Amino acid sequence: MSGRDRAEATVLRVLGTAAPAGRTVTPDDRLLEDLGLAPADVTRLAWDIEEALGVDLPRDDLASVFTVRSLIDLVDQHYDPATADPKHGWHM
Repeated sequence: MSGRDRAEATVLRVLGTAAPAGRTVTPDDRLLEDLGLAPADVTRLAWDIEEALGVDLPRDDLASVFTVRSLIDLVDQHYDPATADPKHGWHM
């Protein structure tokens, strides 16, 4: 699995835990409007993604993310599987 594929799968999995019951998350979904997430939810979920992949997402960049695809792109920009240090804490 490529780094991009792993980033996308992780983002979709993490967002799927917060989506309304029975809702499948797609890259074209809007975080606030379609998934009903509050900005604080997005920040918390970004932290879960960071922990799962061992990536650091700049908070300034996160503020301009409005769709699942743009979140996947942001994660992909900062995720390097060769140097990642995933965490496996209680929140996983």
